[in-house]
Amino acid sequence: MAATWNVDRTALLDAGYQVEIVRERPTFVEAIVRREGESVILQWTHDSAFRFFPLVAHPELGLTLHPFDLATNKVLALVGRVEARDWIDILQCDSAVQPLGYLAWAATGKDPGLAPDAILQEARRSARYSAVEIAALAFDGPPPDAVDLSHQWHAALENATQIVALLPYQNVGQCVLRGGELFRGEGAALREALARGEIRFHAGSIRGAFPQII
Repeated sequence: MAATWNVDRTALLDAGYQVEIVRERPTFVEAIVRREGESVILQWTHDSAFRFFPLVAHPELGLTLHPFDLATNKVLALVGRVEARDWIDILQCDSAVQPLGYLAWAATGKDPGLAPDAILQEARRSARYSAVEIAALAFDGPPPDAVDLSHQWHAALENATQIVALLPYQNVGQCVLRGGELFRGEGAALREALARGEIRFHAGSIRGAFPQII
């Protein structure tokens, strides 16, 4: 990871970008990259070879983690106080990738020392942010309303609690699918899908794999 970070930083500087290091650790670097009045936060991380899906090719960034693996990594960060921007990322994952309960359920496959309930308990305790903290972040448009975000968060947690209570514990740490796709149903829909035998579970592996529907 260190070699990649050094090469990328040199390339950015040579291209006329400013690189401001925010956090630098042996397995993780976060930096703000600026040029001509615009900026973006980039992160470099040492990723475990254990994941749910293979890496995906991005036209500009090269090989990147599958969105589901990115989302489960974000959810694992809930164990401890996350930054406000990470919290908003998790809300986006809840709506765009898979609801929080399924992400917490699968995330424990990457850290068997954690249970889904423990992740959600930490999430309730640590993810609290003020309107000032939200407004300080960079958004494409006006910042979202902190009260609305709080309502979304509590709804996501309530739904997640129901989901985790319904899933069979022998499949903890696995990705929840239906028909080869990430299952996104809330508690009632999950209960029905389980009763019909429609739910499938996909375990993580070294380098990840796409599920095979038999």
